[in-house]
Amino acid sequence: MTIQYKKPSWDIPDNIRAYYTTRIGGSSKNNYRYSNLSLDVGDAQTNVKKNRNELKKLLGYKLNPCWMKQIHSSYIKKVSEDTTNVVCDSTYTDVPGLPCVVLSADCLPILVCNKNGSKVGVIHVGWRGLHNGIISKFVKRFSKNPNEIICWIGPSITPDNYIVKEDVYNKLSKISKKIFTKNESDTWKLNLRMCASLILKREGVRKIFGDEMCTYQNLNLYYSYRAQNITGRIASLIWIE
Repeated sequence: MTIQYKKPSWDIPDNIRAYYTTRIGGSSKNNYRYSNLSLDVGDAQTNVKKNRNELKKLLGYKLNPCWMKQIHSSYIKKVSEDTTNVVCDSTYTDVPGLPCVVLSADCLPILVCNKNGSKVGVIHVGWRGLHNGIISKFVKRFSKNPNEIICWIGPSITPDNYIVKEDVYNKLSKISKKIFTKNESDTWKLNLRMCASLILKREGVRKIFGDEMCTYQNLNLYYSYRAQNITGRIASLIWIE
């Protein structure tokens, strides 16, 4: 079955191309079925490479994407050529035809471009990334004028399904206590999407779009690490045409 992908709903320049995949279609088996695009989750490498090659044919980008080896860090890299397993959690580029890609299965996949369509980037954001300040660091590196930045936040886990303990609460409540809802047994529901949006707004970004779909509740469409642990990753891609 052909890999299924979608186009984000956001207001971007005509020369910017952006897509995100679902788990439908592809060659992966068992827990990774079917369109896993990560080499780092235990799936057979041959199946992942088949999926990546199929995606390239479907979307028609000319250069191979910059595939990150994501480690929940605040490492950001400017890229000028295709790379595989570059160790970081954010990339950006001004090279036409070079896709930046973020992989996700509950964490926030964030796509970014500027208003004149000359630069694009991606950010992988979980609670550790939020704590390490990856969003603020990215905004400062990406543009001197945050009002020129446009962001899209993709499918991710929603608060009812993202329960964290006191250690995470203590780390992130400094950003805002509004992102937490008290749960039973000294746990909290964490709203990743709200937290990312708050940080973006504080940094001066005004154009923020998003997909409200919950990965945990929609396992027919997306992967969820919280729900399945051993599972695949979808890809969110952006490039300058």
